[in-house]
Amino acid sequence: MPSAAVLAPVALPLVAAGVIAVFRLAGMSLGRVAAAIGAWGAVAALLAVWIPVRSSLELTLGALGYGSSFDLRIDAVTFAFGLMIATPTAVLLTLQPRTWQEMSISLVGLASALAAIEGGSVVLTALAGATAGTVAIVLLETEDPRAPRPSWATVLAGWLALSWVGVMLQVGGGTAVYSAVPVATVTAPLFAVLAVAALLASNLFPWRTWPADLWSRPSLRAAGITVAILYPLGFYLLVRAYELGDGRYPHPLFHAGLAILGVTAAFAAAARAQAAATRRKFLGEVIPFFGGFALASIAIGTALGLVAGLVLLATAAAMVACLALLPDRAGLAAMVSIAAAVGLPPGLAFGARVIGIEATFEAGDLLGLIGVAAAAAWALLMVGGARAIGLPGGRGHPATETFAGVSMAIAMLTLLAGPAIAAVQTGFANPVATEVMSTSALGGGLITVDTVSSVLPAVTLFAPLLILGVLVYAVAGTSAIRTQSRAALFKLPEGGIWQRARETVRALTVPEQYRSILNIRELEIAAVGGQPLLWLAALAALAFAVTR
Repeated sequence: MPSAAVLAPVALPLVAAGVIAVFRLAGMSLGRVAAAIGAWGAVAALLAVWIPVRSSLELTLGALGYGSSFDLRIDAVTFAFGLMIATPTAVLLTLQPRTWQEMSISLVGLASALAAIEGGSVVLTALAGATAGTVAIVLLETEDPRAPRPSWATVLAGWLALSWVGVMLQVGGGTAVYSAVPVATVTAPLFAVLAVAALLASNLFPWRTWPADLWSRPSLRAAGITVAILYPLGFYLLVRAYELGDGRYPHPLFHAGLAILGVTAAFAAAARAQAAATRRKFLGEVIPFFGGFALASIAIGTALGLVAGLVLLATAAAMVACLALLPDRAGLAAMVSIAAAVGLPPGLAFGARVIGIEATFEAGDLLGLIGVAAAAAWALLMVGGARAIGLPGGRGHPATETFAGVSMAIAMLTLLAGPAIAAVQTGFANPVATEVMSTSALGGGLITVDTVSSVLPAVTLFAPLLILGVLVYAVAGTSAIRTQSRAALFKLPEGGIWQRARETVRALTVPEQYRSILNIRELEIAAVGGQPLLWLAALAALAFAVTR
């Protein structure tokens, strides 16, 4: 396989975006065909590059400057996260109608996100990730400038922190290339900045953040694309961090702290979901719950936990496309989607969560308690899912962008794939653990999932459950399902604690006598009218303060 093949997943969406723009400016519309070709071309390129050789393929295009190189690489990590990003994006671009501007911007965002995960160095990942975030903001603004969206600063904060990490690696270790960074360079303070960058990139926090807020927009065209291309990137950084640290984080407290944060975020999402007033608000918490659970699994520090987290992220990627295409009206599609989201057995989400909880128990000590908390959060989401069936749909998005049959098919696929979780682990997640942890792949093959203390017979256990579920549904139909609205287990404070705190901070004012100091316009006027000697003295004082 030639090294130049690594350019294909990034180049194909860019070429498609350019073709769409050029033809539209010439008065011709290519519709959704060109966008679908560009997005599915990226998926096909990833498959064509990785599957035949199943080994790393690298390409160096020169220097970025200041010692950083322009390296692109496709390995097991790139392949896994590339499919998570490109596949749901391709489904949405194929089905949902968009203006030519939205199609072009979406393809540029897809290419930027793929460049971020193909980047062979921390610096290149930071540059491409910041580009993807900026393009996502432009896409949201283009669709509806009045609808909820994250601020540009919120999206870019994580990538600015990551660029700082790249600079520190470049200065301290002589390189920021993932596979070449000296392990001694990845100190606890540096990893702390990297972890913050990852959390900010995907907004992995216990309060309601943009991955949930975007689902309340009147149209979900841009919301689905934004979540698909941006949300996996923070997890990608945490997985690559294992490669930087030779298979571990610098200190055990990072494993415990990130796992606690993940299960807290999952529990908070489940609590908001069970108290949701509409089905749309419930579904808005599905992706944050998947993310919190995946963060807890990945951060544990074992190959089993990493594999479980990756399968959860792959399922979440499928759910992004499912939720973006799901109509707000009640019906069979909504029920199947909710069942897949809450992890009804024997679905893929069910198996991955069971393996993730098992991984915490095998890790021992405090991490076992994290597994208990994760199980409680999962049970709370189950309650919320049973309640969501009877909730009103909420603010409906246009029928032209919803496809109930496709949405139900995606959800059904995740449910039917439960017995194949061992095969998914072997072919999709195990190579990633082998790549970043330098450990042998987990055993079990295509039928069972082997752990340190037990064996999960995926096919022989999940297949009978699946058959039993199909028989029960065939006999009872939907008549046994209660569609009446149920009361929430507990109510959350109106607006949320963090939202009220943020509003309080925004309401703070600067006293009148000090406002001129913080007035950007007046500072600009003062700077322009100031004497050169004044600013020379200020510069000398600043240099003295910095060099002390």
